Amino acid sequence: MSRAVRVALAVALAGLAALALFTGRRPSGEENRVELTLRPPIAAAFRPDASLRNVTRAPVEYTVLPGPGARGPRRRTLGIGAVDRLVIDQPVEISFDNGRRATTYLVHPEKPYAFRYDENGVIRVYPGSHGRADAADLAPFVPTPPEIVDRMLELAAVGPGDVVYDLGCGDGRMVIAAAKRGARGVGVELDAALLAECRAGAKREGVEHLVRFVEEDALTARLTGATVLALYLLPESLEALAPRFARELPPGARVVSHDFAIPGWEGRLVSKEVMDAADGGREHRILLYRMPGGR
Repeated sequence: MSRAVRVALAVALAGLAALALFTGRRPSGEENRVELTLRPPIAAAFRPDASLRNVTRAPVEYTVLPGPGARGPRRRTLGIGAVDRLVIDQPVEISFDNGRRATTYLVHPEKPYAFRYDENGVIRVYPGSHGRADAADLAPFVPTPPEIVDRMLELAAVGPGDVVYDLGCGDGRMVIAAAKRGARGVGVELDAALLAECRAGAKREGVEHLVRFVEEDALTARLTGATVLALYLLPESLEALAPRFARELPPGARVVSHDFAIPGWEGRLVSKEVMDAADGGREHRILLYRMPGGR
C-alpha cells in the first residue's frame, strides 16, 4: 500500500466537495468527456478512459501535459463534484498548483482518481474508489489488514445468527471473514472488478452460500436484516450515512469502524482500541458502537 494512499485514509477531510452529500442527495453528476488520444478518432469509442473527480470544496484547475499518450497541453477547470473522463490509451501526466507548489501526477487508463485534501488541507490526487458520476466517492479503496479484520469481528462478537454488512466492501475480505465465523454477510460495492474479486474469494473460501455482493451506492443501500455493520469510510462519509444507520439498524445492532469515529455518536461508543498490523507499522484504531436497546 503506497504512502500516499495511507495518508489519504489517515486524514479527516474537511468535507466532500459535493455538499449535497450531507443532505442525503447525490453529487451534481457533471461529467465531461475530454478527448486526448493521438490515434484516429474512429477507434475512440473502444478506448478506455481515466476519470478525475473533484471532491474538494472549490473548483480545481489542472493541465494535461503533452506526451506520447496525449495531445496538449490541455488546461481544464474541474467544478465541485464534477468528473472529467480523459480519453487516453497510454498514461498521461497532469499538473496543477496545490497552493504550495506545482505538482505532477501520472494518470493511467481505466483508473479512477480524485482531487482530495491531505491531512494539512493541501489538495492532492489520490486513487478513487470508482469513476462513476452517479454516486458519491466515499473513500479510496485501501484493504484492511487481515489481523484488523479479525479483531473488528471479534470485538463485534460476530457469529452464527448475525448478518454483517460492509459498505464499500472492496475485495470482500470483511464479509468473507464474517461468513467463516458462521455469519451471513452482504457486501456493497460499486467497482465491478472488485465485485468479481469478492465473488471469486467467497467461492475460494467455500462461503459463497453465506454471502451476497451487490453493485449499489452505499448512500442508498438498504440495511435489511443487518445486526452488524463494518465500516472503513472517511469521516464526512460516516457523517452523511449516520442518520440512515440510526433509522435502519435494529436495537442492539453493533457498528464497528476502522480508524475513524462516527461524528455525533459518542454516546453509542462501547469501546475503542489501537493496535498495530504488519502493513508498515502504522497504528489502526477500532471503534465499536452499539445501537440503543436490545441486549
